[in-house]
Amino acid sequence: MLFAVAVVALAGCTQREAPGFDPNSPTAKFTEAVAPFGLVYQSSNYDSENNQTTFTYQLQNTTAPGTTPSGGLLGVFTTVLVELPPCAPAPSAVNPPDGAQIYTNANGIYGVEWGVGYDDNPNLIYTITFPGDITTGTVRSMVSTGGQRFISNVSGPCEGDYVIDGYVFTDANQSGSKGGTELGISDVTVTLTGGETTATTLTDSDGHYTFSVGAGEYTVSVDSATTSNTDYNESLYQDWEQTNAQSRAVTVGPNSTANDFGWEPDVAGIIARLDAGDITTNGKSYKWWRKELLRVINGNANTAYTAAELLAFIHEIEDTALLDEYDFTPGNELQEVYDILNNHFFGDDDGNSIMVTTTKGFDEGRHDPYAFLVRELLTFELNHVSGRGFDDVQLRAILINWGEGLLKDNAPAGAGSLPQGAAGIGGPQRLLSSPLEGGGTIFRKGNGSTGGGGTGG
Repeated sequence: MLFAVAVVALAGCTQREAPGFDPNSPTAKFTEAVAPFGLVYQSSNYDSENNQTTFTYQLQNTTAPGTTPSGGLLGVFTTVLVELPPCAPAPSAVNPPDGAQIYTNANGIYGVEWGVGYDDNPNLIYTITFPGDITTGTVRSMVSTGGQRFISNVSGPCEGDYVIDGYVFTDANQSGSKGGTELGISDVTVTLTGGETTATTLTDSDGHYTFSVGAGEYTVSVDSATTSNTDYNESLYQDWEQTNAQSRAVTVGPNSTANDFGWEPDVAGIIARLDAGDITTNGKSYKWWRKELLRVINGNANTAYTAAELLAFIHEIEDTALLDEYDFTPGNELQEVYDILNNHFFGDDDGNSIMVTTTKGFDEGRHDPYAFLVRELLTFELNHVSGRGFDDVQLRAILINWGEGLLKDNAPAGAGSLPQGAAGIGGPQRLLSSPLEGGGTIFRKGNGSTGGGGTGG
């Protein structure tokens, strides 16, 4: 059965001013405790290809959560409604489209209302799609049946006057707060809870997340397990270590910003996964790339890449790198990359600056950690832009972000070094004792180096 109502043409719909949302108002709590049915928020998904966000809901029994009402329980005049707050754009689509209208109901709630039917929507799923990447906040939902209206709070599009935001990021200086040279981690689910509100959102390409909420007390967290099959949370907890608490209480009214979640690689764990074959790499060592560059510079025809291909790799690195060391002189790029791979990191050295010798005068095979990381990270990036390295492409890209921030933060005096940050919220959970050495080690491993002569050399 289907409750027939006028269908609104969405393309021409105009957003109307809705009343301010007060979750403590009598209307918001009206018969909530004895409501037989409720509209349950399922998810919010951003489709980057089409630049649109879809919110999904399901009508469920409140006495048996997770189950849908049977046909005999719902009368012909049963309806469901989701509020459209003033901060949300006009919807571009709703589903099911039949039996839907956008209007302000008798309770003063402006939103999308559907008549409940079974023939075209047997699972009682309702979706609203908005243009753009829409933040998640708190809105009202309403189920009307048997002459009663049951209103409750659910996650919805960008309702609220206040902002909670922050970054999930690679914490190069282990401060717990994101610095300007520390880059974000995308596709991480951040969860907001508070009162009756539970909302999730994904970090964007910069690692940034935001919620729009009403005044109150909330908790934001990065959880180790989520219902999503596409986010990065499980991988984050597998291959990375926290540098601050990954759950915290926040108070809004005013805004609460810079709620950042810092991470650094679990070097030992990643290496163990490489050794076990859980991660594979077809990376080439710095010695392989050094020989390749020398052959091209000398005009040798027996090379894996042409000069033009190598220059394209180098310019791709320059376009994404934070590091001054990876900004090369036009016309001299191949030679300058070769010099770094040949251990001439400092312009006036003799090629030994990367090596440390004992008082007995022979090489221990140890390295100046900064120069070591400059060489191995550059090699790792050459592997990355040429399609080599870890088979886990996202892991290697995020490791590059961390490595560049690490070098930028530890630059030698006179090379634009940055101050160390203050302790982050909640304090560090686990910190690398020697980040430069750890970085050089993990990149060297990804480059396929065995320590005795490299691979593919």
